[in-house]
Amino acid sequence: MEKIDSVYRTLQQEIDTRMPVGFPESKEGHDIEILKLLFTEEEASIAIHLSALPETVNRIHKRVQKAGIDISIDTLCKMLDGLVNKGAISGGNGRYSLAQFAVGMFEYQAGRISKEFAEQSIAYVDEVFHKELIKKGVPVQLRVIPIGESITPERVVGTYDDVRAMIEGMPGPIATIPCVCRESRDITGTPCTVSDMRRVCTIFGSTAKALTNQGLATEVSKQEILGMLDEYRKAGFVLQPENNLDPSFMCVCCGCCCGVLTAAKQFPKPAELYHSNYIANSTAETCSGCGVCAKRCQMDAITIDEKKARVNPDRCIGCGNCVPTCKPGAIHLDARSSVVAPEKNQMAFYRKIIMKKRGPAKALVQLIGTTLLGKKF
Repeated sequence: MEKIDSVYRTLQQEIDTRMPVGFPESKEGHDIEILKLLFTEEEASIAIHLSALPETVNRIHKRVQKAGIDISIDTLCKMLDGLVNKGAISGGNGRYSLAQFAVGMFEYQAGRISKEFAEQSIAYVDEVFHKELIKKGVPVQLRVIPIGESITPERVVGTYDDVRAMIEGMPGPIATIPCVCRESRDITGTPCTVSDMRRVCTIFGSTAKALTNQGLATEVSKQEILGMLDEYRKAGFVLQPENNLDPSFMCVCCGCCCGVLTAAKQFPKPAELYHSNYIANSTAETCSGCGVCAKRCQMDAITIDEKKARVNPDRCIGCGNCVPTCKPGAIHLDARSSVVAPEKNQMAFYRKIIMKKRGPAKALVQLIGTTLLGKKF
């Protein structure tokens, strides 16, 4: 048993040290149990030789052979394809790489998550992963963009904070998948308290095409997604696209289920750890104290004090859910004093995370070793 567990421990350490968002060790063993649900012992012994960057099967095969593992290229390819289909690693177009726990292995279970995987994942996030997912000084994988009808034209920061402009500018295809966070809560007996909608998370481009081909996603039109935005606003969902200008997905989140939001809520000042360009403000003279805004807030950032809504700036992430339902118009969104534009694309964003976590020197050495010497990134 110790020998078997050592293979999984090695894989855990590979994911933790190589991926932009790590996979820290769990003292309760949830990390190892998650890996055992995704990888056989043989598959884990192969996966430890994958890189954080996509590589061809030929390159991976050379590394595996050098490690003393006797396996043909055809068998290796079938094994890697099987791991991709299980959502254990990332892959496409004949190239394969390690996958992060989130966004990655966890999200790959959308539409097929088991109760055991859900239980282990929730426990893992609560125990240790929330500290890895959200770190001060390190960019968060998701950013918050305000819901429609919550920003007046004069307060718009940039088109990247306009959800309709973002969707209309997507070349396609577009697809939806079930929210794996809500599926996890459903299967473990603590269903979402915000809405019964499940197929809401939206994916774009090559990711949408790949998951649709695997039967894991349903292709939709831009008009269908734009039409659903009104339903998301009514429910009180928080819109969180990938934190770059060319996002491959947009999560549609709630404060009771979403792994990122529930992780952020564990910190005393989540607003300083989050990427959001807006903050809500309330005008006491206009506020009627009805409390609707406080009920809709997914971050517990609004309280009713002496029959007036009070916004806690340390907790507000500028989602805008409190604005359209405020009948007297007492709440509005303002641009924050420090506005941050997203990185150009996913690669630039992950590069920024790696630079922040490892420092420029270590990141450069690793990149040189990858490109010139064929080592793993």
